[in-house]
Amino acid sequence: MSEPHPLRQAEQARLNAFFLPDLCNARAVLILLAVSEALVLALSLLEMGLDNFSWPRFSILSFFVQWVCLLSVAALCQSRHWLLRLHESAAALLALLVIMLVTLLVSVTGELLWPLAEGRIDWQWVLRNIIVSLIFGAMAMRYFYVRSQWRQKTQAELKARLAALQANIRPHFFFNTLNTVASLIVVDPDKAERLLLDLAQLFRVVLKNDDSLIPLAQEIELGRQYLAIEQVRLGEQRLRVQWQLPADLPALTVPQLILQPLLENAVYHGIQPGIEGGYIRIQLQPEGERWRLSIINSRAHSGSTPGNQMAHDNIRARLAVLGQQAGLQLDASAAEYQAHLLLPAAVTEAKES
Repeated sequence: MSEPHPLRQAEQARLNAFFLPDLCNARAVLILLAVSEALVLALSLLEMGLDNFSWPRFSILSFFVQWVCLLSVAALCQSRHWLLRLHESAAALLALLVIMLVTLLVSVTGELLWPLAEGRIDWQWVLRNIIVSLIFGAMAMRYFYVRSQWRQKTQAELKARLAALQANIRPHFFFNTLNTVASLIVVDPDKAERLLLDLAQLFRVVLKNDDSLIPLAQEIELGRQYLAIEQVRLGEQRLRVQWQLPADLPALTVPQLILQPLLENAVYHGIQPGIEGGYIRIQLQPEGERWRLSIINSRAHSGSTPGNQMAHDNIRARLAVLGQQAGLQLDASAAEYQAHLLLPAAVTEAKES
């Protein structure tokens, strides 16, 4: 898969951080139409009351507001990249100006086409429409700004959790692996070389400090490399790995390093404490409209230690970007510990740039 161009990445990052959302998709348009329709209904009830409610007047008002809403959304959609170059306050003021201008054009056009107006324009009615659109447009801009700040804060917290998790991965795993390599250099130099290559590949990803989505097949390959390193360190008889995956992996994308912390917990808290060792079984099965990726490990009868709750919280938070169907389920018994990653089937592999 080709690497995205740095300039394109930077522009996409700025767009994601911009307070004005992407209004060029059907979902955003439908939400705005539904909100505007509810607004028209509320204003109609306030103006006419329930007893004197007039469906014809409500229909006319609804038709007018929907035109203002659709044209404003279209104008803001097309000007979003240009607004991105401005300061947030200037962009918000210009967006309000666009909404007011659209309201003016729709109001004047409606007056000229309305048969009862006889070609005259009621400028008081037009001014009232502009003021109403200004008020609700300002409320919308404020909502978008607060929502953007909340989203950036959440993303910053997720990045901090990822950095903390990566810092937790590096020290003990790195030095344990280097000790294993040092012991193998004389005995089996070929195996020591393969171990270093796997370690280099794994740490290239860890040190990248990136929380982007990657193909599931790539994440599973990182898991294989990690377990291969641990098998060399602990011995293949002490750490037995079973991969139960479909012949063709589904084209899903997952947050980077979502599997490795669960495998690390399985090794350090399930297998390593027991002298006799144990097994780790990785399964991938379809489950309705999503896939279940299970990491199941045996538990030592003595000396087992609790898992890393920080890793579990981190994984749950990072899975939230995949939608409500994504999640992490944990199940423990005296013999086994199970961690299940629930991955929505709708999250398909990212397109190549």
